[in-house]
Amino acid sequence: MDKSSLKDPSEVTALFVDHGLFISQALRLAQTFKKVYSYTPWQTAFPKMTSMVGYGYDELELVDCVFGPHFDEIDLFVFPDINHGPLQQYLVDQGKVVWGGRLGECLELDREGMKDILNALDLPVGKYEHIKGMDNLRAYLKENKNVYVKINKWRGTFETFKSESYQQVEPKLDEVEHKLGPLKHIIEFTVENELTEPNMFEGGTDGYVIDGEYPSKLMSGIEVKDLAYVGVFTDYMDIPEPIRRFNDKMKPVFKAYGYRGWMSTEVRIGKDHNPYMIDGCMRSPSPPNELWQELYSNFADIVWYGANGIVVDPEPTAKYGAEVLIHSSWASNNWQPVDIDPDVRQFVKLRNSMKINGREYISPMGDGLPEIGAVIGMSDKSIEDAIEVAIKNCDGVSGYYLEMPTAATDKALDAIEKMDKLGLNYFT
Repeated sequence: MDKSSLKDPSEVTALFVDHGLFISQALRLAQTFKKVYSYTPWQTAFPKMTSMVGYGYDELELVDCVFGPHFDEIDLFVFPDINHGPLQQYLVDQGKVVWGGRLGECLELDREGMKDILNALDLPVGKYEHIKGMDNLRAYLKENKNVYVKINKWRGTFETFKSESYQQVEPKLDEVEHKLGPLKHIIEFTVENELTEPNMFEGGTDGYVIDGEYPSKLMSGIEVKDLAYVGVFTDYMDIPEPIRRFNDKMKPVFKAYGYRGWMSTEVRIGKDHNPYMIDGCMRSPSPPNELWQELYSNFADIVWYGANGIVVDPEPTAKYGAEVLIHSSWASNNWQPVDIDPDVRQFVKLRNSMKINGREYISPMGDGLPEIGAVIGMSDKSIEDAIEVAIKNCDGVSGYYLEMPTAATDKALDAIEKMDKLGLNYFT
């Protein structure tokens, strides 16, 4: 397909389907698209108004379902997150234009299946165990230290946690067992050994894939888990081969799924340069999707043309970027007002947000996670300068119980030093 045969992005009407984590993307797309409808699934036996994510923003029109009077208007369906794969595939089968991973979401949701693919593609796989039931998990953790406990699709039950020793992690296990009730007997875990050695670092690529093809340029960087991110805009082929090996070998897999959407990788690399895939993110990664929204001046073009099968390279506004996540231990179960200096509003990306009487709030989602958004900074000078800009922008954000772990950016710089010692540094 040729771009000239498609509507200009400024004439596109889109429906954005999201659970609230990526509402800032909908607002960013609305700067270019003709119209953006937003749908946050709310259907339960007892619906709550907290699901009205996006309410109050003039740029968006909220709808109650994918289908309805608006359906025939939609040129593009945007799915930045997982758990809607079958719906995406149905829309594709109906001839609709869809941005998203389709059924390729299983590459994140099925950990054992992903490891089978890694083995089939001759990619390295760290030691792991598949364990069924809490009793068996407890027994394993009593005998094995420094492992990570993971779950497949039931992320609302718990997020990945590290067990340095059984004694240390026992309270966490008690909490998980209490949540599960009788399901504790049937739940299945993936327990992975820690991969660690001097100078080993965790890196990856952050971008998108269209039918197995990647852009020739992208942002790639280092995440400090749930705290911060630093990245550089670079040619794809300038990223060291071990970091992009997973991407290159996965091309036929992504093509088979008709995957057209965001994706991100987390790989650990040591002195042998073998990239051990830790987790695949078959959706918008957070971080750094918040950074992309301003770093890529053609953000909407990437989505529109990509959904139509055309790979569009991002057009950067800067070479380096940094991101600091916004935390609030209050927000998971309480309404969180956030006050932002208008001068930095463009560089603040919120999750689960609404605007009521002119003030922005984070809706309590009850997920137990402290992350409610991110503050970004960009620079053409250096990574360090981008970090300084991000930290300065943090000064323009305030609210009850808000914290911004700016010091975490030092850990990202430490990771870059480790990359340098292994001869894999491309942050130049």
